[in-house]
Amino acid sequence: MRALSHREQAEFMTNAFPAAHLAHIGYNHAYRFDGDQVELEADVCFLEAGAAHTRAWALQLWASSEGFGAGLAQAVKVAELPLQVAGDVLNVSGRSLAMPPAGHAGLRMALALVSWDQAGEAELADLAEYPLAERFFQPRFEGEVQARFSPEGLALTVGGITNPRAEDNLSGTLVLEVWALESAYAGGAWQGQRVVGVDVGMLAGGQARSNLSWTLPAELPVAAPHLTLMLREWTPAGYVTRDFRALPQESAHGAATPAGEALAEPSAKPVTKKAAPVSRLAAKSGSEAAIVNVNTAELAAIDAIKGLSSAVAKAIVAGRPYASLEDLCRVKGMGPKLLEKIRAGLTV
Repeated sequence: MRALSHREQAEFMTNAFPAAHLAHIGYNHAYRFDGDQVELEADVCFLEAGAAHTRAWALQLWASSEGFGAGLAQAVKVAELPLQVAGDVLNVSGRSLAMPPAGHAGLRMALALVSWDQAGEAELADLAEYPLAERFFQPRFEGEVQARFSPEGLALTVGGITNPRAEDNLSGTLVLEVWALESAYAGGAWQGQRVVGVDVGMLAGGQARSNLSWTLPAELPVAAPHLTLMLREWTPAGYVTRDFRALPQESAHGAATPAGEALAEPSAKPVTKKAAPVSRLAAKSGSEAAIVNVNTAELAAIDAIKGLSSAVAKAIVAGRPYASLEDLCRVKGMGPKLLEKIRAGLTV
């Protein structure tokens, strides 16, 4: 639990946000990671309880390598705990699935109090920032990555993959995936096309695999402005990106050059603590490449789903992460019938 003294907590809080007149985070607040979950605690004070009841509220945990001088603009949401307004003061304590940003750099953390009006527009009411950097012990790449497209497919070499967690902390199934992204990847959500992937199994804590290489059947996408290699792990929230490397543009033209993120095509049946559906790991056809991951896709991709309103799309993004597609039914405006209509184009 990253728990600060009352004085330290007060020094790292601000209240200069549009919705601050309705509520703010109280004197006591903290967070604590426990495996794939995080426990959030905070006192939330509603200054105008009547007006607050007309809005939806949530306590969120965010991470940023740049700090929070610009609010949440350069941050990645790690977890969210919906709130039910009851009285003037709410003592929040609960657990949520945690989705830390990919990579292993030190990150600043902050608790955010967020609300949504009836049109689905979000407002930041308060932000409690913690001064100490957080480092997440996640499976990651070691050494160089070499990648080259040729008529035979994609030749991929990875210097190593390691699990820096405790000895008894077995990873979920790890896969390497190459994605063609619309913009440079920064560790959070993304939008793009999956090119190829490969299942690399599980790793015990403190263990590593070195000098890995594959030749994978794959073609360079016609439009590939940002080729990215991702190391992903199966968790209760589905596959989550743990580390990544950008593939230099030269690799798209046949030159073998050092790169980042892992590439892979998962096998039909990975061995994992929580068995993943075969369809999620099988090689995707051209039409399947457009499937939207509701945990990682950008708002524009979700908003473009036929049958979804912009308000529901925003509510889906605000409510992440989801452990299953059925969890979408808790989103305002999303019911079982609508979910069944669009299920084929979604994944977690």
